[in-house]
Amino acid sequence: MVEKDILKKIPGFSALAAGHLARLGKISEVRSFKKDDIIVSEKSPGKMLFFVISGRIKIYKSAAAGHIKVLSYLDKGDIFGEMIIFGGGVRSASAQAMTSCRILIIRAKDFKAFALRNIHILLKIISTLIIRLKKADDDIKSLAYNTVISRTAFTLLKFAGQYGIKKGGKIYINFPLTHVEIANNVGSSREVISRVLSKLETLKYVECLRGKIAILNPSGLKKVIY
Repeated sequence: MVEKDILKKIPGFSALAAGHLARLGKISEVRSFKKDDIIVSEKSPGKMLFFVISGRIKIYKSAAAGHIKVLSYLDKGDIFGEMIIFGGGVRSASAQAMTSCRILIIRAKDFKAFALRNIHILLKIISTLIIRLKKADDDIKSLAYNTVISRTAFTLLKFAGQYGIKKGGKIYINFPLTHVEIANNVGSSREVISRVLSKLETLKYVECLRGKIAILNPSGLKKVIY
């Protein structure tokens, strides 16, 4: 049984009455995962729903030639595997721990029965789905940028918008954005991304620091895209 204090860390559950939290605790469990652990695999049977208590998760799909395509990154309070309660049979993507993580896990059939008595939770999940569909639409649009450098510029601006910290006229991307991670977002290889970033540095659009990237000229990056 999961304690109420842990359940309250999940935004969708924080406003639940004590009785509802107690019932939810009885159908939940908490598991810990180490960095790089695979939590679920693409095409595996889907029977569980997952909520991030702490840590960061990467959601991705397999791509050609052994590469992967990153779909999203999830942090504290986020949910994944939610499609299973709407009839999904197998996992459409894999989930991997990027850091040490604690995950709240609920069997889909148990959660569905619980959520039907707490409609606001279902509405929260539907809202999450809508946001992800919008993101997927944005990702599809990015595919229209048919050069690696334009897709890289698009990706850097996207990360700057989500994780950027403005300081001294620069936007520092506060995310472990390695060359491999960028390649997995862009749909390219680490070697190609290294050359692209070098070109963007020469143009003084970005600055690559140890373990971090700073955006120097957002307007310049936008010109690369369009």
